[in-house]
Amino acid sequence: MLSRTGSLKLRRCGSSEIGIGSQEGKAWPAGELLLASIRGPRSTHYLLAIPDAVLEGTALTTFLDRVAPFGCPPPHSLIRAYSLPDSPFPSILLKEHDEAPEGVGESYRRFLDRARLPWLEALLGTGRGLCPALAWQTGPARQFLAPDEWAEVLSEAGMVVPGVTDSYLGRALLLLADLALAASWQTMMSLGGPTKARKITGREFPVWVDLPAHQPPLLASTLLTRAEQLLL
Repeated sequence: MLSRTGSLKLRRCGSSEIGIGSQEGKAWPAGELLLASIRGPRSTHYLLAIPDAVLEGTALTTFLDRVAPFGCPPPHSLIRAYSLPDSPFPSILLKEHDEAPEGVGESYRRFLDRARLPWLEALLGTGRGLCPALAWQTGPARQFLAPDEWAEVLSEAGMVVPGVTDSYLGRALLLLADLALAASWQTMMSLGGPTKARKITGREFPVWVDLPAHQPPLLASTLLTRAEQLLL
């Protein structure tokens, strides 16, 4: 069902309506999709969320197990890593990420600054849980919206999400929608040089899915195209 209010369009749909199915054990999270678009003078903002899919504890690590190249350890493993001084996952020594190449350090710092505490609370079951969601804009080219732009989109759309909207899990939806999207991506990563490279699991997933080299294929996702078409 599509509803319109001025420049705002809202639509609720099932996964089959947007072309999502379950394949090779990569099940789509349960719950109705909520789509929104807000047309502006220069660009249109879009939002995709699954409000009912509020993930915490083992539900979160089970979801990450579907999308990380080498699965995901149980919650206590992530809790231990995210609780370390300076939260130095996936490296061992403090401050190694300061010189990490290829945008790894910057992606790591973004996770520390914006998402580590909500993730830790979700894993511990002491917070609101995490809701897979994505916000992006179209114009000359697609680009993901920064976290401080999300509040405006949510407010204009009148959307109340019970969990903490999380774009790392939102980008995981793109990987589930297209299992070949990340086929060429590196599956090893290091914050401390080649001798400390380690496999990408759910623990490292937020940094991995945020790397600069991975953004163009994510932004070219056919899922984003289908969401935009459903809101025409």
